Amino acid sequence: MGEQIDRIETLDTARRSEVIDVLADAFQDHPMLPPDPTGRKSHLMAVAILDAFADAPDATLFGVSCNGELACVAFVFTDGYEPGGLPLVWFLWRMLRVIGWRRFRMMGRVMSEKRRGDERRLELMLLGTRSGYQGQGLGRTMLRHLFGFARERGYASVVLETGKQTPAFGFYLREGFEVEKEISLPTMPLCIMLRPLD
Repeated sequence: MGEQIDRIETLDTARRSEVIDVLADAFQDHPMLPPDPTGRKSHLMAVAILDAFADAPDATLFGVSCNGELACVAFVFTDGYEPGGLPLVWFLWRMLRVIGWRRFRMMGRVMSEKRRGDERRLELMLLGTRSGYQGQGLGRTMLRHLFGFARERGYASVVLETGKQTPAFGFYLREGFEVEKEISLPTMPLCIMLRPLD
C-alpha cells in the first residue's frame, strides 16, 4: 500500500536543500551518470541544473510530500530556453565535472539535435522520487499535476529526455509520451519524448 500523499505544492528556494536531497537520491544510480557510491555526482548535477535554468520562463519546482516528508520533485520550464553568460559557464563547468569529457561531448550533441519549433512546449527537466518512495505512484501523480499546469498556461505538449534502457522510458510510454527522436549514444540510446495535451 502506498504512502499517504499530503499535498502537491509549488516549492520555493527555502526548500532548495530538500529538493536537492530528493533529486540526488533519485538519480544516484542513473545510468547516464558515472558510478558514484557517494552520491556526490548526482548532488552536483541537481545543483547545476537548478542554478542554470532558474531564470527560464515558467521555471517551476513542484513537490509531492508524503507523511510530512518531501518525496517526489519535478522541475519544469519553457522548452527551448538556454542559459547565457555566467550561468551557462557554471552549468557547463559543473556538468563536465559530473559526467566527464566523453559524456559531456554527448550532452553537447543532444543539445544540438533537439527540435526547435513554434509550438509551445513545457520541458520536464527533472522528475525524481526519493528511493524509499519509488513504485508507489508518486511520479504518476506528479505527471498528472504537470499536465494540468501546462494546459493552464497554454502549452501544447510536455517534452522530456530519457535513456531508452531505463525504467523511466517504459513509465513515460505508459503515461502517453511518444518518442519524438532517438539519439544513438555510446552509453545508451537517448529518447526525446513528447506528450501532446489535446
